[in-house]
Amino acid sequence: GAPGACAVCGAPASQCCSGCRAAFYCGRDHQRRHWRAHRAQCARYRVAVDAVLGRHLVAARDLRAGELVLREPPLALGPKISSHAACLGCLRRLREASARACAGCGWPVCGAACERAAAHRAECDLMRQRGFRGAPPVRDGHKESAYCAIAPLRCLLLKDSDPEKYKTLLTLQSHLDERRNTTLYTIFRNNVVGFVRDALGLSQFDDEAVLRVAAILDTNAFDVRREEGEVRARGLYAAASMLSHDCRPNTRHVFEGPDFRIAVLATVPIKKGEVISATYTQTLWGTLARRAHLRTSKCFDCTCARCADPTELGVYVGAISCSRCRAADRDSTNKIVSTQPLDSTAVWKCESCGHSIPGRQIAWGNDAIRQEIDALDKTRPDPLEDFLNKYSGALHPKNGHVLEVKYALSQMYGNSPGYSLADVTDEQVNRKVELCNELLEVADVLEPGMSRLRGILLYELQAAMVVQAKRDFNADKITKSAAQEIMGEAMTLLQDATKILQSEPDMTKLLEEKLEALATELNDD
Repeated sequence: GAPGACAVCGAPASQCCSGCRAAFYCGRDHQRRHWRAHRAQCARYRVAVDAVLGRHLVAARDLRAGELVLREPPLALGPKISSHAACLGCLRRLREASARACAGCGWPVCGAACERAAAHRAECDLMRQRGFRGAPPVRDGHKESAYCAIAPLRCLLLKDSDPEKYKTLLTLQSHLDERRNTTLYTIFRNNVVGFVRDALGLSQFDDEAVLRVAAILDTNAFDVRREEGEVRARGLYAAASMLSHDCRPNTRHVFEGPDFRIAVLATVPIKKGEVISATYTQTLWGTLARRAHLRTSKCFDCTCARCADPTELGVYVGAISCSRCRAADRDSTNKIVSTQPLDSTAVWKCESCGHSIPGRQIAWGNDAIRQEIDALDKTRPDPLEDFLNKYSGALHPKNGHVLEVKYALSQMYGNSPGYSLADVTDEQVNRKVELCNELLEVADVLEPGMSRLRGILLYELQAAMVVQAKRDFNADKITKSAAQEIMGEAMTLLQDATKILQSEPDMTKLLEEKLEALATELNDD
């Protein structure tokens, strides 16, 4: 049955199957009655343990692409470490003009309903009792570090409000010993520990307990995002935290409902016994950047197949063009790759001429380009296109920096203010089609199957193809039958995108409207 509805009678239900958390029941009688039908669908994963991966999930049976692997509510949910002003009731982003101070604790909220929301009630009561009203101001465009203490506080308060959840939370890995002496945790020792123990008087938690919970969050929390309400939060999930990382994952996840349940979906078929994986980093980054991020944020060194391959599965995301080969032949496509991808200090060499560059120099170059991309004006396409032209010789077309800028352009053309599909030039529509096709080639290798990246690119590509076909037909560049053929191809792409993205809460209504509109156009033609 649908989440929240009894699988037997359809009545509102709060109990769910403890095995898969996907089937809901109004009571134990209906759960027992449904078990015979549900048993075959229930056991999708099991917990395994080994010396390298620790506790992790493997498929308990063959899983289809698109199949639900697990669904569960969060153990704890709260704002990010550095957050724009956010409502502590619903986590929506707040604006100066509409935010209000909670009557109990003074922290910013949406309104009266969120003042007494279940998520906020315990901390609000505690702050009110202690007379603490150190709420951060609401300033549009400004992030506040004071929010860093809210999620750890919510975890600690589970000790009394939900001991079982708290016990489960403490089983999650923290890597506190590796984090303890970092700059961030020196700050946490003052800000988070000081807030919990001194400002709120929770002396039952010593410094170690507070820092451990903060480290559990940093190691295991998922970035929770929702476009409606501009939610940017983080959540802990008991089973999902055991998903292994892989830079070419076989699942994706979405967050559902007002309580932000996580739903993990297979993106490709997963065989019984295979490790179930997610990615904790960015697909379009090169190996140096991905491994550095994972080492800093998750405290482990990734050794997956993509990281161990100098060519990154043949896509060469981290490689650069060989300047010596290009000097001899401007059309050369020879690339410089790491001689030992799992060693960030290793020498890099051209696959053809052997020209070498120290690993440190490659890292410095990447940092410089990263800073340049960060500084680009991303409100219009020209600076991004200029960047691609500037580095067309040094960076090959599938280098990670190039891919990141191309992806930004693929979204800008047709979506950004002043660059909607009604506003862009024919050349810009054609450019969007070109960019989407290039990026889809990469996604087919690095995030294959029913991944969100592929879904978004398919959606953007079909929209551009429809506009392109209409304009070409109106300009007598193509025949009516050719235009109809392109529109039919676009419909196929939209249907594929819908299969992938229909589970995305922010996309459901839009996809339905687009499918209906495109079907109407095809029928009218």
